[in-house]
Amino acid sequence: MSLTVQFQTMFAMIVMGTVIGINIDVYHRLTLTSIRTLWMRAVWDIVFWLAQALLVFYVLLHMNEGELRIYVYLGLLFGFLLYRKSGRRTFLKIMERAIAFFHWMWRTFCGVLRVLIVLPIKFILKQITTLGMIGITLIISLLKLLSNILLFPLKVTGRLLFPIFKRFVPAIVVTTIKKYFYILRYWGKRKK
Repeated sequence: MSLTVQFQTMFAMIVMGTVIGINIDVYHRLTLTSIRTLWMRAVWDIVFWLAQALLVFYVLLHMNEGELRIYVYLGLLFGFLLYRKSGRRTFLKIMERAIAFFHWMWRTFCGVLRVLIVLPIKFILKQITTLGMIGITLIISLLKLLSNILLFPLKVTGRLLFPIFKRFVPAIVVTTIKKYFYILRYWGKRKK
């Protein structure tokens, strides 16, 4: 392996050490609130480190056909420490601002969606329900009016014939009919 390839590999491993440091911070920030149980955290940690190992091996495979030498490990360590000492604070500030920006964008999107779609649909459904209730109330009122108009001749006839009916029917039957009539009348007024 030539000296140029070794220097390229060393530089690539320094970059990969920095990338691993960034990935660790992003991973911890994203999984801090979402993963609560210990066993799920262990599973995700194993998956994370396997992904990092595959990423490093992929880069190493393209740089020097996958040969592992001591300078590969030193390059990874140097890149990681370089990131931790000089770039971590800046990256964490940028990452927090980016997360806050995406949260703001998400809240804005949900608010716009609510104002442009959800609230108009709720308003339309409320108006349809109100119109339906007005229609039902109107139909019930018309049916009551029609029943009163149709039953008016029966009421007049009943009032005219009741004194005659009273003479020929025993008093107990008349009293029972009156009680039922008053009960029906009372329930009819109560439902209004």
